[in-house]
Amino acid sequence: MNDKLLHIYDFLGTHRRWLWSGLTMVLIPLIVLALTLRYNEDIMDFLPLEDEDREALAEFQSKQSAAQIVLIVEGGDESLREEIIEELKIKNYELKISTDPSDQLTSLYAQLPYYIADEKYDAFDSLFTSEAIRAALERDKHILSTPGTSFLSTAIQSDPLGLMDLSAFQAHQAPNRSYAFITSPYGSTETKQNAALIDTLNTHLTHILSSLSPSERGAGGVCRLIGAPVIAVENARRIKLDSLICIALSLVLIVALLAYAFPRRRDLWLILLSVSFGWLFGMAVLRLFTPTVSAMVLGIGSVLIGIAVNYPLHLLVHQRYTTTVRQTLQEVLSPLVVGNITTVGAFLALLPLKASAMQDLGIFAASMLIGTILFCIFVLPHLMSAHPTPLREIKLPMEKLKIKNYELRISNFKFQVATIVVTIGFALYLLSPYILSPSERGAGGVSLFNPNPSCINYMTPQQRADIAFFDSIANPMRQVSEHAERAEQWTSYWRTHDPEAVIATIENEAAQVGFRKDVFAPFYELIRNWKPAKSFDFSRLTQGLSDNFDYIGIACSLIVFLFLWLSFRSLPVALIAFVPMVLSWIWIIAIMRLFGLQFNIVNIILATFIFGQGDDYTIFMVEGLLHERRTGQTILPQFRQSIILSALIMLIGIGILVFAVHPAMHSLGVVTLIGMTVVLLMAVTVPPFLFRFLPTKPDEPAS
Repeated sequence: MNDKLLHIYDFLGTHRRWLWSGLTMVLIPLIVLALTLRYNEDIMDFLPLEDEDREALAEFQSKQSAAQIVLIVEGGDESLREEIIEELKIKNYELKISTDPSDQLTSLYAQLPYYIADEKYDAFDSLFTSEAIRAALERDKHILSTPGTSFLSTAIQSDPLGLMDLSAFQAHQAPNRSYAFITSPYGSTETKQNAALIDTLNTHLTHILSSLSPSERGAGGVCRLIGAPVIAVENARRIKLDSLICIALSLVLIVALLAYAFPRRRDLWLILLSVSFGWLFGMAVLRLFTPTVSAMVLGIGSVLIGIAVNYPLHLLVHQRYTTTVRQTLQEVLSPLVVGNITTVGAFLALLPLKASAMQDLGIFAASMLIGTILFCIFVLPHLMSAHPTPLREIKLPMEKLKIKNYELRISNFKFQVATIVVTIGFALYLLSPYILSPSERGAGGVSLFNPNPSCINYMTPQQRADIAFFDSIANPMRQVSEHAERAEQWTSYWRTHDPEAVIATIENEAAQVGFRKDVFAPFYELIRNWKPAKSFDFSRLTQGLSDNFDYIGIACSLIVFLFLWLSFRSLPVALIAFVPMVLSWIWIIAIMRLFGLQFNIVNIILATFIFGQGDDYTIFMVEGLLHERRTGQTILPQFRQSIILSALIMLIGIGILVFAVHPAMHSLGVVTLIGMTVVLLMAVTVPPFLFRFLPTKPDEPAS
């Protein structure tokens, strides 16, 4: 393969018109395809949704409650709080603003069977006797006659027999607090329009409060908004602010690093051209598979720059140690191509996932890396200067341990052994929980993956407190997962019992207690005609996310190992290249467990990126070791320099997110710092250690 690629290089070197004409013919359709790609901002594309899940999710998002903004007014007396809400209604006459909590209870009680505890069914027969019904209605009458509980009338009309516990709703009457419920006309996920709406509401509220004197406002008088649209807007704003700050800082640091390593600006432009072509190629190929892609795919795909920059870096760094560009290409081709194939294979492992955004990410990542390597093989060598400026060497702190040039004869054996010993210790640490019994291990088990999307939501402490309080009012059993079982319990009961007989008994007892005849019509309709709604099975979704986590690790490992075996055509050499990646994951997982860190639906994507970087580094180290053994020529220093530069770029570009405030972005930075530090350490220490035990062939110099 190397000989064929070198023949192409020689041909294009003497037929430059073919090179530039061919490049132009390729660029035109790539640009056209990339420009026709459209974007959306739906984070649900990253979830492994079945068709039934998508239908249930669409049904949920279409409900009024999903698009609801709750205004909380605290401080002052009740009349003043109501006056503030009424003033807001006047200023926003086009919005539906309600102060009646019963609006929130109606949708909840429409699905009452989902919220009936299992033990209630055991007592259903006794609950529907005349005596039990009379007692329940007497209790309802007492509740409604108690001051401050009139908002429970909807709950009692829909559930006169108390099949669902009302204690959670009675906490609604918090002192010095009033509520208004605002329905956003834009739904819960359209952040752009909701941002303008929320800004307008906040402006009106600020104006209303500023017109009040401190005495009128009351001690601690505040107005604030909560709800799904508010949280979505806050998350979008926090992500944009964090991104702006971190990207600006990382660009400055990366440019400074490259400018230091490559004094000539021409080299910086060549790196930029290579990665830009790869990016364009990736977008164009993605457009062939889908007309619309999540904007977050391209945002996360920016991490790929840290991998794609490997290819031009290796060529430009290695050129400083050779006499011609052709020699550079000849010595670097093999590790470049093998590393590219294994990394592309790892990203293609995302394609079988059921999450559409993950599939798109796999296509984009694989295509971008293919486009970059093609540019680096066929175009970049013809743009490289025949007389490059010297490279400023970048040294790692570990070189103080006298690991000189990573040559076999003078590698620091003690440091390598220490790395292996620590790895064994980490492995035992990871295995220890599985040795314990389930009771000793604890209910939390040893899961390294947190599938709950709420863990990556950005909320202030006050917002979290408000959301928790409101959830306890509007949906006290929000986490119910056994919807199908509850629905079957309800329908099977009424298949064997006569609803009309129960209705007649309730009407008779209600008349004697003093209720109107049709006051419980919602409950009658429920037991006559209730049908289960399509339910978004969150427990099944979380299990799917956990399965994806396991799949990504196993699939990436198998794909990379098989490609290494096929490429090196030697099982021992393939193992030498693969073992550092296995050890890296032992370190990464052990460190994360040690500090209580977890993967989530966002930073799990970095598992593939880190694996892709790790195999590139180890492949270059192994290729360098093999080259030195075959020829006796020292080649590891230049490979080392490009590896260090690549790792530093990745650490700066993504690791800078450790300073982000948004939990999802912060987690990306933490995982990158841990992962890239570990894979770099393993790549430069483990292969030389293992290579000592590789038998030499008769025609090879002994190590």
